[in-house]
Amino acid sequence: MRRNLKFRVAVAVLIVFGMTSAAWAQADQAQMPAQPPEMAAMAMAPYFTAINRPMPQDTMMVMLLSDFQSARASSDFLTGMGMVQYGLTPRWTVGFMVEGQKIVGLPATYGGVRVGSYLRLFPHERLLNVTAYGEYEGLNGASLYKMEVSGFGGEDLTGPLAAARRTPVRTFEQRAILYHDWGRVNLTFNFINETALDSGENDFGYTWGVFRQAAFGAMAADQGPAGMAGMPSTHAPPAFSLQRLGYGLEMIGALGNTHQFGFDWPREQQYLGAVFNYAISTRWTAHVEPTFGLSRVSDPFVLRMGLGCSIDHLRHR
Repeated sequence: MRRNLKFRVAVAVLIVFGMTSAAWAQADQAQMPAQPPEMAAMAMAPYFTAINRPMPQDTMMVMLLSDFQSARASSDFLTGMGMVQYGLTPRWTVGFMVEGQKIVGLPATYGGVRVGSYLRLFPHERLLNVTAYGEYEGLNGASLYKMEVSGFGGEDLTGPLAAARRTPVRTFEQRAILYHDWGRVNLTFNFINETALDSGENDFGYTWGVFRQAAFGAMAADQGPAGMAGMPSTHAPPAFSLQRLGYGLEMIGALGNTHQFGFDWPREQQYLGAVFNYAISTRWTAHVEPTFGLSRVSDPFVLRMGLGCSIDHLRHR
């Protein structure tokens, strides 16, 4: 009964958050200037974990993500996630994710779903832009995809797989996000709080990233959304040009829990990776990030891979 009540509370919070987001966005949309082209390009988040700005309005992003993880405490495993995000307004984005994993020597396993929403709080660009994020996670004990890390200890599956699949792990994740763009360079920081819906306990974490956008992405943005949809091939660099390559760093880590907050490096997961994005076209982007564990409870190595497609003007094509 208590679990059902907390589940309903989390869903209600998401609904209220979404309704408030819509009201704020609609109130500001009439007086907002047109979204600058560079904003549309930078809105395609280059990171695997960090979040910065919402999607441009009426733009849908579809991503297929896969991680190979060299586990510290169990057999190595593959994880996968399908993600769809859509920009309802210039400041409000909603998303849906489904995930699964394959542990070496064991069958593939369903990990659960995530439903999220995020809102940029202020309509105009400023030194530090602020985004608020909320996400319901309907996962199970076999879920291993590193969308974030928090609390203490590792997350490898060491118990029986069958029991883990039947163990619900339902949480409500909140993020406070700060970011800024300097031309093609983005810097973002996320503070993460994960609230367990069965116990009410909170686990904390963080992620930050810095990324330099590919020159090809900036070229497409300079032509505006219409140019991105029908940019002549003569304007595109060769298929293997460095102008298509974006690069940066991303770090994710834990910050303890309700009872002990802060860095306790030996007992918390910490990861650092070099992130690379390659613009296959104005719509398709390939992502890769070799990531290394920095603490004794972190997995030694994670190879993160992804393929993304963005579709602008979805409802008005």
